Amino acid sequence: MSSVGSTSDSSPDGEGAFYAGPGSRYRDGFRAGDILPILKDKLAFLSGGRDKRGGPILTFPARSNLDKIKYDELRRLMMYLASIPTEDVRAIGFSVIIDMRGSTWNGVKPLLKVLQECFPSSVHMVYIIKPENFWQKHRTSLGSSKLKFETSMISQEGMLRIIDQSQLTIEFDGHLPYDHDEWIELRLVLEDFIWQALDLLNRMENLRGELSDMDFPDDVQGAKEMIDEHANLKRRVLKAPVEYLETQGQRLIQRLCGVNLEECTTDSGYSGSSSGSTASANSDFQNVVPKISNLLENLHVTREELQKMWYSRKFKLDQCFQMRVFEQDCEKMFDWISHNRELFLVNYTEIGHSTPVARELQEEHKNFTSLSMNVYTNINRIMSVAQRLAEAGHYASYEIQRTANRLGREWKTFAAGLDERSTLLAMSVTFHDKAEDYLSHVYEWVEHCQTGNIPTEPQDLEEMLHEHDKLYEVISQSYSDVYYYGKDVIGLIQRLQVLFFQ
Repeated sequence: MSSVGSTSDSSPDGEGAFYAGPGSRYRDGFRAGDILPILKDKLAFLSGGRDKRGGPILTFPARSNLDKIKYDELRRLMMYLASIPTEDVRAIGFSVIIDMRGSTWNGVKPLLKVLQECFPSSVHMVYIIKPENFWQKHRTSLGSSKLKFETSMISQEGMLRIIDQSQLTIEFDGHLPYDHDEWIELRLVLEDFIWQALDLLNRMENLRGELSDMDFPDDVQGAKEMIDEHANLKRRVLKAPVEYLETQGQRLIQRLCGVNLEECTTDSGYSGSSSGSTASANSDFQNVVPKISNLLENLHVTREELQKMWYSRKFKLDQCFQMRVFEQDCEKMFDWISHNRELFLVNYTEIGHSTPVARELQEEHKNFTSLSMNVYTNINRIMSVAQRLAEAGHYASYEIQRTANRLGREWKTFAAGLDERSTLLAMSVTFHDKAEDYLSHVYEWVEHCQTGNIPTEPQDLEEMLHEHDKLYEVISQSYSDVYYYGKDVIGLIQRLQVLFFQ
């Protein structure tokens, strides 16, 4: 399996805490690849065997150059190996086997020191397999040392009485299969896989943070840009290599089990297989199998959650875009009403000084009203959009309805002004018609009133008096029409001045 170089500075926090074996030490650089030379040197190893209590067995095989090992390298090796068993297994305590055959006491002392410093509380017992000619004084010196764990000098035959033969490797006449090169290879593959998986989880958690952002833009252009950015997020979600890691993880599980997946079981302290791979007999590897499965499931679940979050945020962003377009259209209508209302009010009470002028003003107003009705078509469309958005359960339905109501009120006020202006101009035309008609008959009426031929006959005089009364009635009616129409015009102008110019 190829490693992912870009993950070197990623921290396996969160889910990584669950995978205590292969993930807990990565942050400090304790991966197999970081200490590969000393691992290959087989200074110490974890065979996956368990003592009769179920505690893990840490083995220092026999060698002659223990005193030449650098202490810092030894310390890093111990910290790495101590992190591999699961937490509950570590809590039982390690049984440490130090094979002193072929080495001297000076080589054993640094091993005890590093065990003391790295994990004394996790060491249950240190068994030192002594050489045949080991002196009694060394045994006395060992017993007086200030260690926080117990030690026991023991022969190889005695070791078989303490730890089951099936849990000891061939070095101690045991039957537990162990291949150190295969163990290192599997650790590299396992850690690389989990590192990639944890890195992907970390990146998906970052995506979750981006998808949780509900701080939406306040303009149409910003909404468009955010929708485009959100589309890129979808591509990032879909490109997450979950299927690739699923395939790699399942292959890794099969390899660790050494048999079919159905035959994989968790560690009970003693496990084994007749397959060619030693991993299936290694309790530490078997313990990590369900953790790999849980990690794969977590990857799938997290991606499914991200997809749901993406669609949910996409829905909200679409609603945001709809709202910003609605607000933009409303703002255009507000600006149009405000601008034309100002122009409208400049000569709102102008009625002209003659009938032709009044009719010309009336015709101009009709054209303006007709154009305004085209604007009303847009306003009516906007009001319908607001209604649809509210009925569709828009997240800002209250604000949308409030803006729509305000636009409706503004238009009603403007439309009422148009109607009032239409009424005023109609009254103005009638007034000017009446006034001009009245004035056009004044000379005729004066001439009729100034006639000097008064008849002498009573009957003729009575007829003239009757005609004069009729003329008076015509003059009075004509004057009355002019007076009351003029009064109505003045009254309406005064009322409109109060309404629109206060």
